[in-house]
Amino acid sequence: MFETFEVFVGQTIELDILLNNLVAFRYHKSRRALVEGSFSQRGGIVEIFPVNFDSPVRIDFDDDKIRSIASINMKTGKSVWQHKIIILFPNKPKKESVFTQDIPLNNFVDIERGDYVVHHTHGIGRYLGIKEFEIGDTKTDHLIIEYKGGDRLFVPNHDIKLVQKYISFHKRPPRLYKLGSNEWKRVRAQIQKRLQKLAAELLHTQALRASLKGHAFSKDTDWQKQFEKGFPFKETPDQVKAVTDVKSDMESPQPMDRLLCGDVG
Repeated sequence: MFETFEVFVGQTIELDILLNNLVAFRYHKSRRALVEGSFSQRGGIVEIFPVNFDSPVRIDFDDDKIRSIASINMKTGKSVWQHKIIILFPNKPKKESVFTQDIPLNNFVDIERGDYVVHHTHGIGRYLGIKEFEIGDTKTDHLIIEYKGGDRLFVPNHDIKLVQKYISFHKRPPRLYKLGSNEWKRVRAQIQKRLQKLAAELLHTQALRASLKGHAFSKDTDWQKQFEKGFPFKETPDQVKAVTDVKSDMESPQPMDRLLCGDVG
């Protein structure tokens, strides 16, 4: 099943829940998030290097609410780009490969000869394996992709980052593209417009939810306190904390997005 995890500015989420989700997505904790699939945590700041990102992102918490999300420079640690929302993908374990260390191996996990792949510039083709070419005094591995009509594209290792495994939710095989045609450019432009529309809809929905106010419940009454005292079992520390937290939230108005996210029982 294809799963993702969304993190956005203004989101109400406990820090421990975010960290647990990262572990479930096979991200590993380290002192600094300097490689894809890693994360670090210092107080209310979490740094994550998401899969397929060019740099880590820093998530700044204000209690249980995300205050900001920003891409950071790995050398200086300074923010270079602010995000409203990011989508995290599971981190797949890296396997042994003939590729050198400068190639993003995560792009090729589970890819076998005959699988379909997508080249950013040339579209969908079929992966045929690896071939070594001797260029001058240097031998270099190239990825071989076959396109419609039998044309083949040889992708050198420094361009392999442009290739991703083709993922489909249908059983039927994809239509291959003609190498050198403009058809893929048109399809890519359409996809980009759809993604921009989806992102705008997500931001609009979140802004609407954040602008709505919740309902403030009354404080405990005497009869409720008597009822609680008559409870025949002893609560666990976690149950006591949960009851206290819920009552604290219910006694003050909460933004509607917090209620909709299920943070208030």
